[in-house]
Amino acid sequence: MNGIYKSALDRVTPIVRESESSPIRQMMKMMEERSNLLNLSAGEAAFDAPESLIESAVTAMRTGHNRYTSTNGIPEIRNAVASFLSSEMGASIDPEKNLLMTVGGMEAIFLAFRLLIEAGDEVLLPDPGWGILIPIAKRLGGVVRWYPLQKDPGWEIDAQAILDRINDATKLLVINSPSNPTGATLSREGFAAILQKARQHGVFVLSDEVYHNYVYDGQHVSALELDHLDHVIMVNSFSKTFAVTGWRLGYTVADPWVIKQMSVFKETISLCSFSIGQWALAEFLSQSRPYLDHVQKLCRDNMNLMVDGLNTIAGVTCPRPGGGFYIFADFSAVEPSAQNLFRRLLDAGVAVVPGDFFGSQGVGHARLMFATDRSLIETALGRIKAALST
Repeated sequence: MNGIYKSALDRVTPIVRESESSPIRQMMKMMEERSNLLNLSAGEAAFDAPESLIESAVTAMRTGHNRYTSTNGIPEIRNAVASFLSSEMGASIDPEKNLLMTVGGMEAIFLAFRLLIEAGDEVLLPDPGWGILIPIAKRLGGVVRWYPLQKDPGWEIDAQAILDRINDATKLLVINSPSNPTGATLSREGFAAILQKARQHGVFVLSDEVYHNYVYDGQHVSALELDHLDHVIMVNSFSKTFAVTGWRLGYTVADPWVIKQMSVFKETISLCSFSIGQWALAEFLSQSRPYLDHVQKLCRDNMNLMVDGLNTIAGVTCPRPGGGFYIFADFSAVEPSAQNLFRRLLDAGVAVVPGDFFGSQGVGHARLMFATDRSLIETALGRIKAALST
């Protein structure tokens, strides 16, 4: 031995740059240092999961359903999801060929990107939009382009803006309706036109529909209703729908070849998805409509309370979202910097998400979650008003 050693770390090329770290992690650290904090920054509902679903999960654990499942998911949950999509969205899918259970919607999105994106492929993302998608695309060598959401008079997904940007260079288009963070939705006519042009140019469309139950203006429009499964990958999750984000259970619907590719790749990542949740939801989905109606009304009422309250604050403009459980308000007339706004409100005891995390159109904005207790929203509105009047 000559006493000279190689450093193992020196031989590793980092796959994550520090600059890609989510600002939400930094925010969480700052929030942990505050007491009596009202958290409107969460990306999850603060209300309870349905009691009967929890009881079904307990029963599943006590009756031995604690082991691995097949990678695609147990037949019972796939059949239940297919029936749920038929009743809720008018979709007709084959649970054997078109459906894959995933570790939350996040795994479904990653698998879709991993399958479709190679170096130099163009990905169309919304602005504002969920910021996590950008590093996923870039780490795979994708070239990110943005399509703007329409801001005035209220946030909407602008079909024409998407149509103008689809071309032969586009490999993947992501649509999130209702949108995180704006609550913007896409019309049926707009969706149909986009899917038709995408098909003509050989473009895959990833339709993120995790907020499908939270639509306040009209009805949810699903990509599955429009007969384009040959180039559509629909992603959904039980996390937002039933307030079980910790279960990490979602699903994707796609062409059989796509499902097969994603399933084989999933075997090397997670093997299978949360077994207990699969069994519990297989039993609960067919009886879930009363709960879904209850939480939708709760969120609609809370949304109206928050929008009306923020619009009484001088210099704040808060459009009424068409769906989701966030508002995306413009504070730029009071505080142009989204980061400074975050700190001012944090000092006042309210946590929000700075709007610039979601794209260039988020500068001067903030995302606030309203899927929580009504009294908490009322208290938060009082704190925000006091903080911005000083």
